[in-house]
Amino acid sequence: MPWILIIGIILCISLIQTTLLHHISVLGIQPDLFIIFLVFYSLNSNLKRSFHVNWAIGLAKDFFTEGLFGLNPILFVIVGHLISIIKDKIFGRHLITQILVTLIISIIYNLLYFFILSVSLASVDLLPTVWKCPIIAIYNSLIVSPVFWLFNRFYSSIKFPFLNRKTR
Repeated sequence: MPWILIIGIILCISLIQTTLLHHISVLGIQPDLFIIFLVFYSLNSNLKRSFHVNWAIGLAKDFFTEGLFGLNPILFVIVGHLISIIKDKIFGRHLITQILVTLIISIIYNLLYFFILSVSLASVDLLPTVWKCPIIAIYNSLIVSPVFWLFNRFYSSIKFPFLNRKTR
């Protein structure tokens, strides 16, 4: 049953990302709900389940956005694993922590993505696209608070058993 809900959430995120977020873009840049959900889920679940969900989020991003097919699942698993490594050392339920982790992970993901894209495709120049990384990361960090609040409300209302709700 939880996988059906996770797939439903990923499909809703995909729908919102591909339809509604084009209307709130700034300088042609829009927030990345896939990254935000990856950060939320990686901060709140165990490593094994996080690995599978991060892969599914990356696969959904590949299906619903343009780019090299197969690159997003690999990068999402890598950055999700980075979050899993540090999540026991930080208090992931604090708003400032969530904003900072989203900012850092957005920068890491986008730098890796643009670097691999520029190496793979000769038509993509790395320098003009690198300036987008901090803007995307800041945009993601700005909307993290209401999005995490919605995710927390949703998860607490249906009481997912697989989320780690540790308090320190």
